[in-house]
Amino acid sequence: MEQINLSAKKRETTGKGPARRLRSSGLVPAILYGAHVKNSITLALDNKELEQVLHTGAGGNVLVNLSLEDDKKPRMVMFKEIMRHPLTRSIEHVDLFEVLMDHKVTVEVPLHVVGKAQGIALGGIVQQEARKVKVECLPTNIPDSLDIDVTPLGIGQSLHVRDIKLTEGVKILADADMTVVSVVAPTTEVAPKTAEEVQAELAKSFEEKEEEKKEE
Repeated sequence: MEQINLSAKKRETTGKGPARRLRSSGLVPAILYGAHVKNSITLALDNKELEQVLHTGAGGNVLVNLSLEDDKKPRMVMFKEIMRHPLTRSIEHVDLFEVLMDHKVTVEVPLHVVGKAQGIALGGIVQQEARKVKVECLPTNIPDSLDIDVTPLGIGQSLHVRDIKLTEGVKILADADMTVVSVVAPTTEVAPKTAEEVQAELAKSFEEKEEEKKEE
């Protein structure tokens, strides 16, 4: 599990006005909490440093050595929620929670499809039904992603949660029978008929009805 260093300053003021001033100065308002944190702590993070942390291979699932002023040693924390502006995608606020290295945590881990399904050679299409799953494990055992090898799959076959290979100490919190990826038959698209084709069919139908009347 990747570990990153991040520094933060404690802030005394809260509210929309102070938060807006923080952002304009290149800082991001944040809050730190956890089961063993007596009171939540309001923080200010450097925006550039924060973006660098979030662009690691593990994304949001990183262990962060958070250095706070007045603290004797860094706190081990993880990202709980990252709120971004809907248009600019700039970070508006961050929720952090402190973890204990000997206590299990629950996080979402991405599913990564690997291999080439055998059914593709017959025109099959790989459909990934689930992109992420929740896992429970110790902080140091959090996988960056879980690989799903689709190589043996033919058309009409699927892989389920129970088929995902896990390292020791990692448990998936999902129904074992839940489908995560499958290979389906290609859909046949019917091209829309042209006006000439429609008219030709109507004319043919009319002629057939006229012939039937004559026979009667």
